[in-house]
Amino acid sequence: MFKTIYLDCPWPERGGGRCKRGADRHYELITSKHEMLRTIIQSPMWQPADDAHMYMWATDNYLEWATWLIPALGFKRHRALPWTKSRMGLGQYFRSCHEWLLFATRGKGKRVCEPGTFRTDALVGAPQPIDERGCRIHSAKPEAAYDLIEARSRGPYLEMFAREQREGWDAWGSEIDD
Repeated sequence: MFKTIYLDCPWPERGGGRCKRGADRHYELITSKHEMLRTIIQSPMWQPADDAHMYMWATDNYLEWATWLIPALGFKRHRALPWTKSRMGLGQYFRSCHEWLLFATRGKGKRVCEPGTFRTDALVGAPQPIDERGCRIHSAKPEAAYDLIEARSRGPYLEMFAREQREGWDAWGSEIDD
């Protein structure tokens, strides 16, 4: 049973124009919120503890889906932590440079590890991971998010829709080797 679950769902972010610029260029997307729910709960790894924390990334385009998904998974949303990136992204009506890390609990999961107050702007300006060529890695989240989670929430930890295995965490996703 996992006391902390971290999700970076493959929201159906598609790039416009003549070239593919969205997430669909980089990985397979899930195209409906009901399919997202099914994918998560049918995963053999989906084993939240009765008292648990959950962190879920959401873009503005899929914030409504994320706020629907959280109670569907048996959690209650408490906070939205903004991650303001250092570089402007793409957009349809406005160009975006942020994502949301939504915090939710289940059961008596409100207790945190480290006492004190953590500000909701803890991720503002956290650098986006880069590859060996110095290019930003599409959809990669800041290392500071893991640091915040490990400081505030107890393990065991599970990352769903993970791209790589992190030490001290269990991981599930199409890019993870069994």
